[in-house]
Amino acid sequence: MYDTHVPRIAKAMRASPEVFARAIMFAVLSARTQFPRIVKQMQELDNNGARARVLWGWKADSFDYVEQHKAELWENTYAAGSLRQALWELTRVPGLGIVKAGFVLQLAGFAIGCLDVRNIKRLGLQPRAYRSDGAKRKAGKAWGKAIDRYVHETHGKARELWDAWCSDAANEYLSSPDAISAMHLVIIPKGA
Repeated sequence: MYDTHVPRIAKAMRASPEVFARAIMFAVLSARTQFPRIVKQMQELDNNGARARVLWGWKADSFDYVEQHKAELWENTYAAGSLRQALWELTRVPGLGIVKAGFVLQLAGFAIGCLDVRNIKRLGLQPRAYRSDGAKRKAGKAWGKAIDRYVHETHGKARELWDAWCSDAANEYLSSPDAISAMHLVIIPKGA
């Protein structure tokens, strides 16, 4: 699953700030939603942009920020000298905490994974350990320590966390792990 889909997504993200921005929005839209709905949500975002109904609450703020800063986010993420720095860069996006920023980096082929609720539960980790709970918390030494813990916890586990997540999601949604993994390909726009 990881080896089949992530390299394709990562290649497209590296080649284009627009595809990189789509990956960020994929991560944003995947929050608090049933995963199989993500393909239609991405299509709605493509069709309606800022007016898309899927951009409720903080997701609209994320979209606006990503649209305004996508080239900068893309450039700074790939220029980052460390996973810590890349995570810090992505958590500047309103609504994007450490976990979803880790997901974006995982999609981009970095050696880091996503510790969402599903993986946290499966691994027996603390569910609130990496929550940001708003912009105020995304500053200072405590935030840096949380990022460091996250990097330590997930470094080198991108494939393992991806494949386990897809298998768990497939069980929940009565699908195959490969089909769940392939849904992420919606990040790559047609013709890219």
